[in-house]
Amino acid sequence: MDYSTTHRGARFRAFLTGATFLAGLAVWPACAQSSGQEAAAATPADDTVVIITGYRGSLQSATKAKKNATNFTETIFSEDIGKFPDLNMAEALQRVPGMIVQRDAFTGDGTQIVVRALPSNFTQVTMNGNRIAMATDNGISGSSSTNRQVDLDSFPTGLFNRVDVSKTPSASELEGGVAGTVNLQNVRPFDRKGEHGALAIQESYGVNSEKFSPRITGVWSKTWDKFGVLAGISMSEKKLYTSGYETLGFGDPNFNNYCGACDPAVTKDASGNFINPEGSNQWAWSNTVYPYTGNGLTPGTLTEADLLALNPGMTEATMKGAKMPRLGRASLLDGTSKTKVGLIALEYRASETLKFNLDILGGGGDRDAERTNMMLTFRSTGPGDDYNGGMIPLNMKVDQNDIVTSATLANSNFFMESNFYRDKNAYWSAKGSFEWLFGNSWKLDGEMAFMRSTYERNVTFLKYRTPFQSNVTATYENVEGNDVPTITSNVNLNDPTIGWRTFVGQTIMQRDKRNAVTKALHLDLSKELGDWTFKGGYAYDNYQRNINVIDLSQALKDAYAAAIPESDVSQYLTPMTRSIYSGDVSGGGFNKWVFPNFDKISKAVGYDSLINGKGTTSTGGSYNGAGAATIQETITGAYAMTAYNGQLFSYPVRSNFGARFVSTDQKVTAPSVIGGNIVYLSTNASYEDVLPSFNFVTNVTDSVNLRFAASKTMTRANPALLTSSLSLDTTASSGNTGNPNLKPFYSNNFDIGGEYYTGKTGYIGLTFFKKDIQNFTFNKVNSVPFSSLGVDYSTLNENQQQGLALNAGVTWAAALANPSLVSGANVNMTQPTNLTEIMKLTGQEMIWVQPLDNLVEGLGFTTNYTHFSVTPAKYAFGIPDYTYNLTGYYEHGGFSAHLSYVKVSEVVTGAPLQANNIILAANNEARHQIDLSASYKFKAFGIEQSITLDATNLDNQGFKSYYTYTNMTTGFQSPGQTILIGWRAQY
Repeated sequence: MDYSTTHRGARFRAFLTGATFLAGLAVWPACAQSSGQEAAAATPADDTVVIITGYRGSLQSATKAKKNATNFTETIFSEDIGKFPDLNMAEALQRVPGMIVQRDAFTGDGTQIVVRALPSNFTQVTMNGNRIAMATDNGISGSSSTNRQVDLDSFPTGLFNRVDVSKTPSASELEGGVAGTVNLQNVRPFDRKGEHGALAIQESYGVNSEKFSPRITGVWSKTWDKFGVLAGISMSEKKLYTSGYETLGFGDPNFNNYCGACDPAVTKDASGNFINPEGSNQWAWSNTVYPYTGNGLTPGTLTEADLLALNPGMTEATMKGAKMPRLGRASLLDGTSKTKVGLIALEYRASETLKFNLDILGGGGDRDAERTNMMLTFRSTGPGDDYNGGMIPLNMKVDQNDIVTSATLANSNFFMESNFYRDKNAYWSAKGSFEWLFGNSWKLDGEMAFMRSTYERNVTFLKYRTPFQSNVTATYENVEGNDVPTITSNVNLNDPTIGWRTFVGQTIMQRDKRNAVTKALHLDLSKELGDWTFKGGYAYDNYQRNINVIDLSQALKDAYAAAIPESDVSQYLTPMTRSIYSGDVSGGGFNKWVFPNFDKISKAVGYDSLINGKGTTSTGGSYNGAGAATIQETITGAYAMTAYNGQLFSYPVRSNFGARFVSTDQKVTAPSVIGGNIVYLSTNASYEDVLPSFNFVTNVTDSVNLRFAASKTMTRANPALLTSSLSLDTTASSGNTGNPNLKPFYSNNFDIGGEYYTGKTGYIGLTFFKKDIQNFTFNKVNSVPFSSLGVDYSTLNENQQQGLALNAGVTWAAALANPSLVSGANVNMTQPTNLTEIMKLTGQEMIWVQPLDNLVEGLGFTTNYTHFSVTPAKYAFGIPDYTYNLTGYYEHGGFSAHLSYVKVSEVVTGAPLQANNIILAANNEARHQIDLSASYKFKAFGIEQSITLDATNLDNQGFKSYYTYTNMTTGFQSPGQTILIGWRAQY
């Protein structure tokens, strides 16, 4: 033995151990700021067991787990200590049939998982067998944590060793997932006996951001005779830079200023307001050519005949029906996200029959980001506005669907708006558990768990507009096949000195604080009698989730007006230095514009003092997308189950059958305004359920399994939808309100399938499933008069007041003087409602895992395909026709690589009612993604090491959405590619 090599290796191991512990110390302050049944762990290794690692080892472990499972399950295993097959916990599951990764379109990262195409809140996510309720929301929208979804990217892959997906339940599993249950299992010391350590350092490069970001993961474990300890740490930073385009719906012009009888159905209410149900209330073309209009037009009155003459080929009908984006806006997200997560796992094996575990996971993070938009404004513009007096279209063209394909727009107006996000989150969880074997084949399992999660978002919204009464002309081209429309301006939108005006009425500041606390006590008792096992248990779960929104907008408006006069606005705006769009994006037009210098503005207005001010309680939906509310749930459950592992007609069979009895007590509280005062209204609900389940598998041969399952499952209604809060959009033309009477979702499930195993790793599987879902929700839209909402016109912001006045056919000044003039204006209110009919979801899942060692040693592939079908089809929102994944891998010697291609078909996400009372289908365009992971292992200084390469979104796919027709683009985001180069060492 070479002493120098051994000595250096010992020093290197000491370095790895020390680095892991030192890094671990950094995460616990973040934890301190935050004031299913457990899936069986992988078989513990001892000194005689050969541990198969790497990507092929992960696949082989998954195949073995699949073959030995009684239920319809899927499992993803870590490749080695501290190394998962994918960068993200959610993305690792895309290789499982029937699974869809929901990605944040702004970052490109997988955040949530969808099982069998049902919404993500239908999937219950547990950790070590316990429910998870996270306050954090890693999506930019800020709204999803109000419901039951869990962002899986909150949990770093390096601290977990397996993920189990249960598609059919056993009575012993916690209820709550109509679609299924995903359980995360953290690493533990006895997963591998002895002393082990791993350290991975990666540098991530964002092609869009053109910046590098670090990622570090360290894990150390050691076992003695009866005791084991494991410590892990994961720290990461990511630069965010995503360009895109979006619009908040489409609209067409209101012709009331030209002709009150243009629509056959036009009528007037008692106040003389036009009621125009077949036309739009979005904007009106100007009826005046102003001296500043330019474009060769002669100042004076503009009649309808003049308007048609300026647009050859157009008719009154096509002019009135011309569909344009309400706010066609280019967007840019620029920021930094940082996270730290640590793990301590302790195991004590007192004897062969008694063991204890303690798992403590915690961490936190922060994100500073700016999301800025530049938009061509249609909505709420028209004669008498203070934007630019209403647009005048020139040479407008439309297609056969009345969608505008090109136009020059005199008297245009551009908005520039910026959101400044300051997000902080922290969480920690602790679970203590034991397993005791006693008597004659008795086993008692018990666990207590606690988890607390906090999240705070401080958002500041600033908005500016181009000069009033000035020659601002826009050109608009909407070319079929382009990613986004092409919008240009005759003024330099990247020039701070053109006369930008502060839109004071839409200056917003809010402080959004959320927390979630879960507590659990679970006990399970089982008895083996030959081939039979009888099992029963009790579960107590309690969780509370609170969202408190404080509005500080008025304080910001006052401070801004005092510190920054309009004559000085240009000094607080900064021009962009680089184009937001890459060469891969087609369309776009202007690609640079000014944006607020937030640091300079913050100092001027005293940001720190403002954001920590008292403010007022927000009673509706917050600007962040979440409504203020508190939900409390107490869930008690008990179950009885019988399992059989023996023979039936000489065939080996395994089965379990039983029932779970559940009682739910629920209380939802939300603030509302009654009589000008804020009051808190509570809704209480209690219900009991019996959920039977049956799973059966038989080994027809050593290579063939046949399976069958039947069950009843449930998912509780989304908390955010149960509140009585009300919110209106930016023009008060539509809004949303909750429904305290929503019922839980129930599903009767049937699964049949089987697998043919070609070896230790390879198999072909086919499954047919059917779900009959009761109480599925849909968004019901009712057109109601504004007066019925109980909202005071004076409490609306300026933009909502102007939009409502336009809707009512009166001027803003007249409405302010006499609010009763807008009382009859129609507002489209959306409310979630339970379906009375059964929604039937059926599907077929296919998976093929196949090593190709007979061709090339180390070569192989995995592929899966899932097809979905829904009846009635009109309720199939969010459910694609199909999804598939193909992964090719090669692993031989020290080299390993796998390349994955995943695709999800086009998805209809809803049927929103537009402001012109036309229902359009909202679609997400079909999308694929290609990811690569490769590594090369070698040994140096007596330590196993590797160089790693990971690349995501190799062909730079964006996220596109549209309404009904592909040239009605509603959104496009281009998060770009990410490349990670790293070094990893372990012993």
